[in-house]
Amino acid sequence: MPRLEQLAVLQGHEDRVWCASWHPTKPILATCSGDKTVRIWQATNASDPTQWQCINVLEGGHKRTIRSVAWSPDGRQLATGSFDATTGIWERDEDESGDYECVATLEGHENETKSIAWSKSGALLATCSRDKSVWIWEVEEDNDFECLSVLQEHTQDVKMVAWHPNEELLASASYDDTIKIWRDDDDDWYCADTLQGHESTVWAIDFDPSGNHLVSASADQTLKIWRRYAPGNATGIMTPRRGEAVWKCVATVKDQHERCIYSVSWSKVHGMIASSGADNIIRLFSVQEVDESAAVEGKLTPEQIKATNEPGVQLQAIKVTEVPSAHGTSDINSVAWYPNEDHADWLASGGDDGSVRIWRVVRD
Repeated sequence: MPRLEQLAVLQGHEDRVWCASWHPTKPILATCSGDKTVRIWQATNASDPTQWQCINVLEGGHKRTIRSVAWSPDGRQLATGSFDATTGIWERDEDESGDYECVATLEGHENETKSIAWSKSGALLATCSRDKSVWIWEVEEDNDFECLSVLQEHTQDVKMVAWHPNEELLASASYDDTIKIWRDDDDDWYCADTLQGHESTVWAIDFDPSGNHLVSASADQTLKIWRRYAPGNATGIMTPRRGEAVWKCVATVKDQHERCIYSVSWSKVHGMIASSGADNIIRLFSVQEVDESAAVEGKLTPEQIKATNEPGVQLQAIKVTEVPSAHGTSDINSVAWYPNEDHADWLASGGDDGSVRIWRVVRD
């Protein structure tokens, strides 16, 4: 069975680490913290993944905690979302210093910016806030950003936004216990679906590699997996809005976390899900689709079949490994899989202990 091996502990932040984001093509990791800085870490030896160094510290761009950090798809820019209600856009100087400069500051949210995300094309940036809104920005020339839409259908703090891996479709997770799916119709963004089922705050969401499934993590101590059903789907799932897909919960992972789940990451390479939260444990899950008849015939145990009410769509979400006390006694706020095949078995985590940890999946 796979297990997680710790490769490195990266020290330098002076407060809790809120978020970790991998560069899209290089062994470089950006992390942000309550110390109002972003640190950029790089593996220094390709043959020895235990060797890392901090190559940049981004500071002075925000007045309060930096809650979220995200690389643009081409790796040229870094976006930061802060409790000071602004979003910073950073670029690396091409001179010898290699320092990063804050080239744009996006304003408009009334309260803390909680999460930021770039669309696959890099043409759009989404931000969300405690002010209950989601903003969608268009990336223009010369580091200009135009707000295309302000989406205000959530009734509470919006915790996270995540773009579909292949389409300009956005998901948002909220303190109102729901997930909303947003689509564009000639620059008019609208809520295409509202996903209900969690019994408490939805802290984190992530799409699978195909974009046809979404995983959500909640304060109700469960993970839920949602499937997209297109109109005319073979399973007969009704799609009330003409021409619009609907999302249904097809699996619920229970009794695996003992406290609030803060972060979830679905690998775009090998398909495993990593989760973490207030119980200081990192867990990995393998998600598989099985024929409904297999369950009926007893080929799967009740523990393996987590939940589904959809005909012919049984899923099993099996825990493959866990790391207790992965950050000592501290909450783990972020887990993130390496985004491509170069180091697909690497996982980064950040916690309240101020440390960043690099892990590797080892198959014995």
